[in-house]
Amino acid sequence: MTHKDWNDNKIENLLGDMPDIQDNRPESEILARLKQDERLNVPRRKKAKKWMPALVAVAALLVIGLLIPSMFGGEDTATQMDNAAESKMMKSDKSADSSAAEAEPETASLAEENMDMGAMNRSSIMAADETGGIRHFAVYPEDVIDSTLFHLGLAGDQALSIPVTFIIPNSRIKDDFGSMKPTSYDLYKKYADRIDESALGFQEYHPFKGDLAADNHIIIHQLPKDHGYDISAASMEVYKNSLQDTFFGYQEARFENEDGTAAIFSEVGQPSPPLTLKSGLNHSNYYMFEQQDGQQFLSSNFSQPQPTLDKALQQMKENLNDVFLPVIPRDIDFEVISDGEVTLIKFSRPLDLDAMESEKAMQLVDGMLLTAASFGEQLQFENVVQEEWNGFDFSQPLPIPVGSNPMPFILE
Repeated sequence: MTHKDWNDNKIENLLGDMPDIQDNRPESEILARLKQDERLNVPRRKKAKKWMPALVAVAALLVIGLLIPSMFGGEDTATQMDNAAESKMMKSDKSADSSAAEAEPETASLAEENMDMGAMNRSSIMAADETGGIRHFAVYPEDVIDSTLFHLGLAGDQALSIPVTFIIPNSRIKDDFGSMKPTSYDLYKKYADRIDESALGFQEYHPFKGDLAADNHIIIHQLPKDHGYDISAASMEVYKNSLQDTFFGYQEARFENEDGTAAIFSEVGQPSPPLTLKSGLNHSNYYMFEQQDGQQFLSSNFSQPQPTLDKALQQMKENLNDVFLPVIPRDIDFEVISDGEVTLIKFSRPLDLDAMESEKAMQLVDGMLLTAASFGEQLQFENVVQEEWNGFDFSQPLPIPVGSNPMPFILE
């Protein structure tokens, strides 16, 4: 016996501390009794090594239990010792069985719990495209059949607005608006305060503080005192970009105090001019942004406009900062050829999308199409290995996205 709790010396000391005993029974009788005791006939298990010291200890107790009655001449004592030893053995045996039998259910339970959490934070938010199993980062016209788009700029981790798109079934729109066709302002007023932003992995930002009104093609935001949107240049940028990402179909946003006078932002120090709203035609290129929870989105580089589509696309190979990552690998070269209504992207070498990680390939395609859409242009790819891939037909001009980063419509 080599276990640190039950070694030879310890057992010898234990037995040595006991008083001398006299047992007049023949050794053969004692041995025969031990052999007939079923409690010592413990079957061997494949994983019983770590329980062996406990079984040895119980066996030692049984031996002592058989010898002690002879010393005291009391059968009641022998029965008590036998019961105690049997109880210990049953507990030890049960512990070994339960450890092996219950380990799998417990592990399964934890796995199911993690899967449920993952389903809420990942699968429900980042649904894969049914046709190819790859999540799209853009919304296309075919996705909006019998549905209405609700654009919204959500506050991301890095003090920026992430443009997302909710696809609301028209049956829900009919229930909420009747025969009326809602504008982006109507959708915002109806749903913004009920969007579960934290469940989607974003900061709680909406609805905007103060009062919003719409006058023809103008959004009017009456700001309360201490609204906090101008606490820093970064917060001001998030605020204005969120307005930009939300109110499609309007021409400008005006800023007023509660008394109707022009609002003065601390970052500017003078009455703020109206913000021109561009309804997604921002002339911006798209990069990959990853939230702290691992969710990935396509977003512009802090809404920085680009002079031409060619420069915007070529720049998408560059690593501009630590916040946004390029979606086009640096070794992929292409030429941008403007040809009337469709802009041709001619790759220098055959572009094999299946040779890339599926999500990165999807970000490349969606990112380029979103960038072209921000210029109001349509793309066609030339020299792609796959003629069809994840719902795209590369033998034809590709569809123009109508939104970015589709999200589930989760309301509180």
